[in-house]
Amino acid sequence: MSEIHRFSLIYDPAEDRLGWDTEDQDGATTRLWLTQRLTRALLTAILPMVRSSVATDLPAAHQATVQSWEQAAAMADFGKVPAVQTKTESTVGLVRQVNLTPKDDTMIVNFEFGEGETRTLGIGQPQLRQTLTVIYRLHIAAQWPLDLWPDWIKDPSPAPSGETPVRH
Repeated sequence: MSEIHRFSLIYDPAEDRLGWDTEDQDGATTRLWLTQRLTRALLTAILPMVRSSVATDLPAAHQATVQSWEQAAAMADFGKVPAVQTKTESTVGLVRQVNLTPKDDTMIVNFEFGEGETRTLGIGQPQLRQTLTVIYRLHIAAQWPLDLWPDWIKDPSPAPSGETPVRH
């Protein structure tokens, strides 16, 4: 098991997959491949958890507005860390399962791939929101279905080109 210190996300059109590039405290890098199917399952689990951070006693229209504000606030601090650069000796694997464990204000994400290989990430709410925005933009770039995405995630600013770093 390796704990992720920093990560970034890319879409690879040749693979038609998301690459979740990670780096641990020792600088070792891994490219975790996520299929569209696995990504959809991951989003189905994560999105309700993000929604739950907003008071549920608000009318639906107000909840969406608060979600949009929280999303914009998270993105204001985005992109200040360089993308993870994988190397020829980087571990590469197709993610078979992702386990999510909410813990206080953090989401523990455990990626399982290969023969007993795992990578673990603890991610706070602002970084989780940043990650969701990046995945949304990569969905657009990949021309994957957008039916799972709530309106509050949509950002009118242009999508960045190339790799998109997410600060952890």
